[in-house]
Amino acid sequence: MLSLFKRARRTGSQLGVFVTADGVAVAQVGASPPGRKPRLERCAYETRAMTRGETRGDDDAIARVMGNLPGRRRSTVSVLDPVGYHLLLVEAPDVPAEELRAAVRWRIKDLIDFHIDDAVIDVFEMPRHARGGTNRMMYAVTAKADFVKQQIDLIENAGLELDVIDIPELTLRNLATLLETEQRGTAFLHLGDRRSTLLLVRQGVLYLARHVETGALTLADAGEMRRDLVAGLALEARRSLDYFESHYEQTSIPQLYTSGLEPQDLQWLAQDLGIVVREVELASIFETTESIPADVQRRCLPAVGAALRHDPVAL
Repeated sequence: MLSLFKRARRTGSQLGVFVTADGVAVAQVGASPPGRKPRLERCAYETRAMTRGETRGDDDAIARVMGNLPGRRRSTVSVLDPVGYHLLLVEAPDVPAEELRAAVRWRIKDLIDFHIDDAVIDVFEMPRHARGGTNRMMYAVTAKADFVKQQIDLIENAGLELDVIDIPELTLRNLATLLETEQRGTAFLHLGDRRSTLLLVRQGVLYLARHVETGALTLADAGEMRRDLVAGLALEARRSLDYFESHYEQTSIPQLYTSGLEPQDLQWLAQDLGIVVREVELASIFETTESIPADVQRRCLPAVGAALRHDPVAL
């Protein structure tokens, strides 16, 4: 997504970096032989002090987390902060592939809150409706060029070799693909601090991405309302699962994976959804010698998914 650089694909380990106003997450995943689990070589998070603009504290946080890496001369995938882009579901224009981005740019110009000339745009398609039809849908990702440039500068000033910029919905898709069993698809609910991302993925294909305005810190502050907030998460998940089955005529997804919930939350979700609900454990899907605290793991998942990216970079 938002692929800004074309470079030769490399072998060996790859870095994923996720920089937000709150902190810096970095993950390093090494190549593994076919049939073996990927190798998670590093997963770290540093809180990032930020008021307005870039400060010395920001640079210090990035320097600290990067200082824990054994080396920086590696392919790097940077993940955009969700506050800096829009993800829009639009009807795909009926134009040749080489004209697609230009046509989408014209289509979404009235759907964003800044001038289209200041936008960087990329697209990815959705699976077709099971019953056919003429309307082909796709997601359009649009961000301000200045915001993208700021992300590039942060990564390159840290001494990293940036290859591509991605978004959390697609990096988390990479993780969800590893969690799938029996090729029946998986649901993945990732809790950010104040907002959660729900994905439905089958055989590496993203069928649905939905955001819910409840996150790990929201739940922590909820007190007696926590049960109601978890019920709200379950309702959104159930609606999405039902849509997946009816719209795409798919078999039911047998499990939901999540991160950032307490054991009681997992029980409530399983009770409300009627399916298996499991906490993501990186040690179960990666070869790793690291012991990663649960909160660090939650914050690092978009970076871990970025480090898993293996599709060719193409504009």
